[in-house]
Amino acid sequence: MPLEVAPLDYGIVGAYLALMIALGAWTARRIRVFKDYFLAGGALTTPLLICTLVSTYYELDVTFAVSETGFDSGLVAWFWQERPYYFAIILAALILPARVRRLPCMTLPDVLEHRYGPRARVAGAIACFVYSLPITAIAGLAAMCKVLGWPPAWGLGAAVGVCVLYTTMGGLWADAISDTVQFVLMCGAFAVAIPIAAAWVGGHDVAPHLPAAHMTATGGLSHWMLATWTVSALTVFVEPAFYQRMFAAKDTASIRRALIAGILLWAAYDWGATVLGMFARAAVEQGLLDAKLEGKAALLTVCMHTLPVGLKGLFLGGVLAAAMSSVDSYSLLASGNLVYDIYRPLRGGTLPERTMVRLTRAGVVLVTIVALLASLAFDKITDAWVFMAGALVAVVFVPVTGALFGNPRPAAGFASACAGIAGFGAYLALVYTLGVYDEEGESWVWRAGGLELWREFAVLFALPVSAAGYLIGNLAGKREP
Repeated sequence: MPLEVAPLDYGIVGAYLALMIALGAWTARRIRVFKDYFLAGGALTTPLLICTLVSTYYELDVTFAVSETGFDSGLVAWFWQERPYYFAIILAALILPARVRRLPCMTLPDVLEHRYGPRARVAGAIACFVYSLPITAIAGLAAMCKVLGWPPAWGLGAAVGVCVLYTTMGGLWADAISDTVQFVLMCGAFAVAIPIAAAWVGGHDVAPHLPAAHMTATGGLSHWMLATWTVSALTVFVEPAFYQRMFAAKDTASIRRALIAGILLWAAYDWGATVLGMFARAAVEQGLLDAKLEGKAALLTVCMHTLPVGLKGLFLGGVLAAAMSSVDSYSLLASGNLVYDIYRPLRGGTLPERTMVRLTRAGVVLVTIVALLASLAFDKITDAWVFMAGALVAVVFVPVTGALFGNPRPAAGFASACAGIAGFGAYLALVYTLGVYDEEGESWVWRAGGLELWREFAVLFALPVSAAGYLIGNLAGKREP
């Protein structure tokens, strides 16, 4: 049954979309060369970096996934699904900015070529392109349309179309400034929704209405699954959006301050999504919401049932902001992978600045269309995330770590990337071929010899294989002249 949305709420959402287009047109005046378009001229300050990092990295699918885990399993969503990322970001903030910014690079694949040569660059660019396709954000928008009863073509067309319009006009300038507005909306929406939802379910102490495991740090999940969630935090060290912002920052101190400040905001937002999911579960247990409510719809359902007219519009704007702040950033990144990291080297390594800007703008449109089509290939958002994040870590984590902290031979990077993706693909092939779909776990599992090998464990298998490829390439390859 579609949730009720008043005309005033639609008006608030429409005003937000119009503001995004106006920001794109305003920032387009700043674009002169490719660095202006892709890296905002290297002039992003700490406040802009905080807003663009927090809103970009916190996609709508993450919002839904955290609230879904809060609904299904409770506090483990914050303690294990998300908290490893905070420790990874602290470490990244301390060790990455100075090392990355001293390199003559503009992208993550640039870093690989600088250390290993063009073959490693191509492998890294392909992995970054796959990861940066805004598939999960678009899938989150589609889920939102379904819960609200909006026609998907209309809802997706409006939100994604606006993203494409302001991003093609203003590039990273439009992205960063629009992210500032989106950041305020995201935080404001949760700040309003949480106390109202808490009062509706009988107060913040919902423990009596939840299964006992919901109030534990592990939620009853296996140690191997928790280990997989922890290892997934390694994406922080090879996150293409982080590297783009590091190269776009005004100075090293700005990016370090932004990452440290962002941790507090990410943690607060994760906590809000977790408790809203738990409030929804408590409402189901009390008969306030349909017993058939699915976890992925928990956050939207509880907020749209409790918020008054006007505040619903603010909340919907915040939810849209969570999606659009990722669609714009990752479509720009993926387009940069195509034009700067792949096409430009094929043309001898140089292209006129205006040509680069024009092609990257066209690439944003192309990338968004590809992501829309690719999102249809995945039944669940988590299916897409497992594949995309796993492929990125398998291909680039070991080579990038070696490039930044070691002195490897050029062959090590390409060998590691090939071994990593081969190991990742082989594991998934075995699980999908020999395993079965587990309805309770909502994932594929291969049970062999008393072991339960879940699809999500692919990255645990791929990383040692990638490391082995790195060592072999480093031992067998030639040294740099």
